Amino acid sequence: MTDFQPTPQTPEQVDEGLRNAFRQAKKDGVIDATPYLDLEKWNSYDGLLVKVPKESGWKCYMFGNRPGRNGIIYTPSEGRVPNRFVRWMMRICFDCLWVEGND
Repeated sequence: MTDFQPTPQTPEQVDEGLRNAFRQAKKDGVIDATPYLDLEKWNSYDGLLVKVPKESGWKCYMFGNRPGRNGIIYTPSEGRVPNRFVRWMMRICFDCLWVEGND
């Protein structure tokens, strides 16, 4: 196996590469092109916002975690909540607790 050595880049080349990556992400629909109110402040980001999906209102307390404790909590996006059977199997196999409702 050979050691990979990246090509050294100047700060200008890095800046142009990041700008091209943001432009491509905008074309792919990954980020929104809605400008911020203060465009001068955010000019280096071309006024881009990241799209955050709407939460479903369900929470999954994973691997033995329960409400009120510190642990892994998963909140699926709206329309992506598993059905009752999948939630039950996650409870049996992985001790995951699904709770509906906004806290």
